Amino acid sequence: MASSSASSVSLYDTEPDIASCNPGVLKNSERQDVLTKLNAIRARHGLLPVSYDATEDMPASEAALYIVANRTLTINPSNLCYTADAARLAVSSNLYVSVSAGSSTQNEPSTLGIVRGLMDGSGSLGLRRRLLNPFLSKTSFGRVDGPTGGASAPYMASVLKVVGNDASDISAMSNDFIAYPYGTYPASEFATGVYLSFSAIASKTNKAANGSGQVSFSGTTVTVMDGATPLPISNLAADYTSYGLANSLQWKVAGLQPNVTYTVRVDNVIVNGVTRQYTYSFVLQ
Repeated sequence: MASSSASSVSLYDTEPDIASCNPGVLKNSERQDVLTKLNAIRARHGLLPVSYDATEDMPASEAALYIVANRTLTINPSNLCYTADAARLAVSSNLYVSVSAGSSTQNEPSTLGIVRGLMDGSGSLGLRRRLLNPFLSKTSFGRVDGPTGGASAPYMASVLKVVGNDASDISAMSNDFIAYPYGTYPASEFATGVYLSFSAIASKTNKAANGSGQVSFSGTTVTVMDGATPLPISNLAADYTSYGLANSLQWKVAGLQPNVTYTVRVDNVIVNGVTRQYTYSFVLQ
């Protein structure tokens, strides 16, 4: 992105001042880059676009400032630059931090935290599921770069709000599932060894009606085919916590290669009492 292409170009209209707990003013072009990237990713997964909520820009920036000032994701009212808004945004956002080996973190794209969130390796895949929440309707973004007193390297934090702005109806969405990866997928946004994942959409008019009461993976099997050859599947597990949709199936596949079309079949998913089978394909390019 043009505004982040070189460390000599500032990302800010007003630079952050960590010592005085001033988050600065991030350029609008950075926020637009983030929104464009998020919506491009969502479109790739068959999801509806989100809009931008500028009313949360300052709270998101305060959350990023808190993280940089304290070099921690743990919120403590006694720490530097704490505000109630910073705490609120920290728990309703995907958080990303980076430490630079050079003189600045400003050469790092604001969009990188979104991509890293997609490749979430946690047990619940919570970061990915929040980004791919089909009901998400709005987002806000904050970023702060800057050295901390006594710190040996520049530090950056970004905050993308992905909780608390849900649509009530996503009937305009054609797919009734979310899969990662899906379709023609950038290899740069899929790391070897990360979990593949799948969520079923049981209701498009009630987000709460998409959990363990409506979707069950108790007897589900997953097959990934390279042409006529099935690939080894491991670490198959289900999760019903409320990150985006409250149902998620995940697994790992050995031997994935770029420029090969794979077919995925997810069998025996119980959705609203009915046994379903889902088939889709992806290719990493």
